[in-house]
Amino acid sequence: MWHPGSDSFEVEMMSWLATYIPKTIKFADIQPPQTNRPFVTFKANGNYYFVDSEHCHNKALLARLTPQKPPAQESALKNL
Repeated sequence: MWHPGSDSFEVEMMSWLATYIPKTIKFADIQPPQTNRPFVTFKANGNYYFVDSEHCHNKALLARLTPQKPPAQESALKNL
């Protein structure tokens, strides 16, 4: 759940025992995932999260949950 203007949002994660675990994540903690794992949208507080963009109807929230990767460092020898 997210309220526009809030600096955090709540999610429900499913445990291995199929019980729901509520978590609160701050937008400041979200960063691009540095992994090749499938189904990972962002990383926060050491955990990986996936957002199904096709079923996320709140586009403002989706934009905040999908951080852009920083541009790759270009080679200094590129123009040689």
